[in-house]
Amino acid sequence: MDDYNRIEKPPTLYCIGEALIDFIPAGETADGTPLLAPMPGGATANTAVAAAKLGANVSFIGKVGEDGFGHMLKDGLQNYGVDTTYMSLTRTACTTLAFVTLSKDGERSFTFARKPGADMMLSEDDVPDGLFSAGDVLHFGSLGLIPGSLSRAAHAKAILSAKSAGALLSFDPNLRFALWDDPAELKKAVLEYLPFADIVKISDDELDFIFGTKDEKAAASVCFAQGAALVFITRGKSGAAFYTPEYSAEAAGIPVTAVDTTGAGDAFNGAFLSRVIGKPARECLDPEILTETLRFANTAGSISVTRKGAMNGSPTEAEILSFSL
Repeated sequence: MDDYNRIEKPPTLYCIGEALIDFIPAGETADGTPLLAPMPGGATANTAVAAAKLGANVSFIGKVGEDGFGHMLKDGLQNYGVDTTYMSLTRTACTTLAFVTLSKDGERSFTFARKPGADMMLSEDDVPDGLFSAGDVLHFGSLGLIPGSLSRAAHAKAILSAKSAGALLSFDPNLRFALWDDPAELKKAVLEYLPFADIVKISDDELDFIFGTKDEKAAASVCFAQGAALVFITRGKSGAAFYTPEYSAEAAGIPVTAVDTTGAGDAFNGAFLSRVIGKPARECLDPEILTETLRFANTAGSISVTRKGAMNGSPTEAEILSFSL
């Protein structure tokens, strides 16, 4: 009777990790004092929003502070269509803050207030048993893998549960050196969790640190040896590429005027993942379909840098399909 009454949920993209506030440059006062505007952000939360904007069924697993910024984030994700059932608030720590510095060409650097941040308080109890199913996708990054944090155990539970349920796992290391006391620990964490990933997205400036080589094919081969089926390399303004053990393809860079590159990789992730949820592997890995999806995701990332704010910047499907040079 319980099975008869049970409602089957649609295939879902679960994004686990950090939701935080990005303070981005917003001009200056008459005396030249910089002004900063708070914008919702966080790599995995950005990915969730990017996919939801494209019509995907998305749920975010994370923790924010029981403060104004925390409520701003939860409300913001809900407004973008992301399910926040597994997004909780805590009084133990404040919502994590990131202060963004932008160069003239839109490239960004970060200073974090996270010692600790609320996102690090995500615990195993916040990840329900039996949450994942075959057809789902779990997307994660490295910020929740810091040794000694509650979030590392929560990530481990989610990753192992999703894997055992037959869900696809997507990993974007998204290196943030300022948040790690020892870069060696960051590399160790990335390599420890790499074998769980079916899909890996890496930016070209991360290759040497993680793999000891700048050669994309060599780095992809390491991922394949660990069990990955698909590797994306994003190249900033130079475009992107994908690799499988059998074939590869590239998408050229799209000339745009960049004002804020924050979240460009997350827009890429969300665009790609929105198209693989619930799809059979043979379809996801079909060379023709995969090449078109690469172009779709590359266009999403390119559009996102033309406006400020990571979540605000991720485009709709209509914007991607109508985008022309």
